[in-house]
Amino acid sequence: MIPSELIINLVTIILTMSETLTHPIHERLPIALLLATHSGFIDAYTFQYHAERFASLQTGNIIQAGIALAKGHFNDALSFIMPILFFLLGAAFNSMLKHTFKVGKLSIQQHSLLVETIGIATLVVFRTHISGTVFITLLSFFLAIQLDAFPKVQGLPFTSVMSTGNLRNVGVNLMQYFYTREHSAIRNAGLFSLIILAFLFGAFLSTLISNWLNYITLLGSIPILLTIFILLFDYSRK
Repeated sequence: MIPSELIINLVTIILTMSETLTHPIHERLPIALLLATHSGFIDAYTFQYHAERFASLQTGNIIQAGIALAKGHFNDALSFIMPILFFLLGAAFNSMLKHTFKVGKLSIQQHSLLVETIGIATLVVFRTHISGTVFITLLSFFLAIQLDAFPKVQGLPFTSVMSTGNLRNVGVNLMQYFYTREHSAIRNAGLFSLIILAFLFGAFLSTLISNWLNYITLLGSIPILLTIFILLFDYSRK
């Protein structure tokens, strides 16, 4: 049955993570899982400490901006429009990074992670000196950099800052397996299921840590980013 086969394939994916050497290192599953964990961590933090808002989910900002405009609440609308604009700018900025920095000791993805890490650390330091809207807006900028820097996992399109597309991929691949019995389909469903669970784990971890760190919980995202940064060194080339 599909549920039991999905569980078996989930276990298989975990056990063979290190064997997926045919893909670029930044497309390997451990990297995708850490990226999803990081995004879940960030959005759980902003939901708890910034008026139940998310830094990565721009569809929500677009809808709330429309509602505010319809009600004539233009200042409120601006607070939702700013993260949208800066998310766009973040993606554009990362595209500029790709053309500015050449691959050397550091990969393009590592340059992007450095910008994101330094940016988030700076936000934590100056959080008491900026408004909640500015805080969310700048976080949106940095998460857009992450989204653009890591568009694939094992050659498959995925989103590292939201789960909607990944949920779709689980459903599509399950149905493909149901009709075709292709092993790759059930494996892909398991892969995207793991990524979704990583988002859940990131939110769980953020909420747990907030019991001790409160408003500086965001600092907990930095070790996740640094771990990804280190894992991106491709020692197989040496």
